[in-house]
Amino acid sequence: MAGGGGRTEAVTGHGMRIDIEDLRVSYAGRCVVAGVRLMAAPGEIAGVVGPNGSGKSTVLRTVYRHLNPEAGRVLLAGEDIRAMPPSRTARHIAALPQERGGDFELTVHEVVAMGRTPYKRAFAGDDRDDRETVARALADVGLAEYGGRRFSALSGGERQRALLARAFAQAPDVLVLDEPTNHLDVRHQVELLNLLRGRACTTLVSLHDLNAAASVCDRLHVLSEGTVVASGAPREVLTPELLAEVFGVRAVVVEHPLTGGPLIAVDQREVANPTAIPTANPTAVPTAAPTAAPTAVSAPVPGAVAGQES
Repeated sequence: MAGGGGRTEAVTGHGMRIDIEDLRVSYAGRCVVAGVRLMAAPGEIAGVVGPNGSGKSTVLRTVYRHLNPEAGRVLLAGEDIRAMPPSRTARHIAALPQERGGDFELTVHEVVAMGRTPYKRAFAGDDRDDRETVARALADVGLAEYGGRRFSALSGGERQRALLARAFAQAPDVLVLDEPTNHLDVRHQVELLNLLRGRACTTLVSLHDLNAAASVCDRLHVLSEGTVVASGAPREVLTPELLAEVFGVRAVVVEHPLTGGPLIAVDQREVANPTAIPTANPTAVPTAAPTAAPTAVSAPVPGAVAGQES
């Protein structure tokens, strides 16, 4: 590889398939996830959702090799990632973890340029391809004019976008994003989710906002107490029964009036009573709001524009 800028491995242009098979991870002798099986097809956005403590972050950490499972394996295009050199997986998998680290006493450009490291020889400087890739990544996240600023001087949302730009600069085939909309205002949440839709990249993403997950994900995997309890298309998975059982909320699923996709409306007045789960026609929009109607979980509206285990 000359100059450290270009790729040396063939890329599909549509991402690479990720399979997680029979995953088991423990902390301090306590099993956190057990028997987890999930996948993301090439170019697909697969969401990992579940209550706090369900094991979402643990599963994602095994994909970007922050954790080694005690059993099971993670396959990248059919190959066990633990059999690959870290330098090779770094060219294919980029991550935006929840743990952001401390303040970087670097410029935003320098932080984003770290994403080019897997393609560079030791002590090699940036070439034109590197600089163009970094500039494009900054523009993608709305920080085109921020390259010369100190990373430590950015707001929480700006830091989040800069770190996402670093992942984009890595030019990965697989993106692993753990709560990427944290610290972002509504507009930037919507922009980020639209940006994910437009990238030819397999994506594994954990999201707390179920409406955001329903709007952006092709497939959802629902975790509860360290196991996968449901997988499939959002409309198939996000049922009132599952929302009551797994998330402990009383909710209905209706048609989004703007997008036609599923919209989860949660009753904010009380938690779920499993013996009295509301039902609703998932394809019908209520014509009149009843007294004290359930309120919709706040979520970015599709079509307009990343510690503790979660």
